[in-house]
Amino acid sequence: MALSAMSLWPTGGHTGQDRNAPETVRLAPITFQHRPSGNYTRTGRRADPPLERVTLPALEIMKYQVSSAEYAACVAARACSPADPSAAQARKLADAPDGAPLPQTGVSWHDATAYAEWLSRQTGQHWRLPTETEWQRAAAERFVDDATDLDGTDPAKRWLADYARNTKAREDSSAPLRQRGGYGENSLGIADLVGNVWEWTGTCVTRGRIDAEGRIAETEDYCGARIATGQHRAQIIDFVRDARAGGCGAGVPPDNLGFRLVRDRS
Repeated sequence: MALSAMSLWPTGGHTGQDRNAPETVRLAPITFQHRPSGNYTRTGRRADPPLERVTLPALEIMKYQVSSAEYAACVAARACSPADPSAAQARKLADAPDGAPLPQTGVSWHDATAYAEWLSRQTGQHWRLPTETEWQRAAAERFVDDATDLDGTDPAKRWLADYARNTKAREDSSAPLRQRGGYGENSLGIADLVGNVWEWTGTCVTRGRIDAEGRIAETEDYCGARIATGQHRAQIIDFVRDARAGGCGAGVPPDNLGFRLVRDRS
C-alpha cells in the first residue's frame, strides 16, 4: 500500500514546526559576502566574479534533503515522474538500519520542481527550490567558494586547477548514500550539506562580463541549465538526472543529484 503524503512527516515534537509538513530550519535575515555563480570573462578570458554584498530576508529551508520515500508519494500520486534508478540509490552502508530514509537522487531540475508544486498543493503552503544565494546562506561554513585566483591565465591551466581542487575535495565521491543525517549538521542545524548528494537550485546559469575595474558590467541568464551545489557548484542541464553520464557544464560532475526546498510564508 502506498504511503499517503501526510503520513511521511512528524505530527509534532518539533518546536515551531507545522503538522504534516517536512521539518524545516528558520534562518534570520542576514547580509553577507556572496560570489555569483556562472561563467564570467574579463578581457576575453575566464575570470572569477567579484564578491558582492547581498542582503537576504528570513529564510525557512528543509532540514533534510527530500527522501526517497517522500518522493515516492509524489510518484504514487502521479504528480512526479519516477526517478532514474542508480547504484548509489540502491546501496546502503552496512550499518544503516533497515528502512532508514535515504535522500532521493536521480532526479532532474524538472522533477524537483514538480515535487515542489505537488507538496505545495498537499500542504496548502508554497514550497520551491532555493536560489543559489539562499543555498549558500543555508550552507554557512560548509559552503565551498569556487574562486581560483587565476584570472587572465591560460584557460587550460585554469581548467586543470578547477579539476584538481574539486577532485581533491571529494575523497568519498564513490561512497554509497548515507541515511538521513549521515553527514551531520552545520552550525545552523541543517543536515547533510556538502555530502555526496548535490542539490538543485532555482538559479539559471549566468554568463557575464567583468570590466577593467573588476565590476560586473553585464550579465545574461541561460535557463536551460541550472546551478546544482554541494562540494562545488556545478552547471547542469535541467533535464539531466545523472550528471556523471553527461550534461555537466564544466569540471568534475556531481556524484548524485537531489534537492531540498524552501517554504515561503506570506
